[in-house]
Amino acid sequence: MTEDGEETYLVWSNEHVGWWKPGGWGYGRGLNQAGRFTRAEAIAICRDALPTAGRLGVISEIPVRLADLQAVLGGQIVPRAVFD
Repeated sequence: MTEDGEETYLVWSNEHVGWWKPGGWGYGRGLNQAGRFTRAEAIAICRDALPTAGRLGVISEIPVRLADLQAVLGGQIVPRAVFD
């Protein structure tokens, strides 16, 4: 959750095969490098990237709710997928 109680999102880039870094400055493979965004920020990032989907043949950027990702991992250690 963000400081104001809003849920936290990450943004996965199919185009760059990595997580958006904080502030949208680059991409990282590990979860410890992934930026934390509000839902509105994540949706805006993904919506703005839709024009590249035609060129890629897939949706470029995907919003991922951090709580869902944590539930999927269930405390397992995944190589190159480390939480802070």
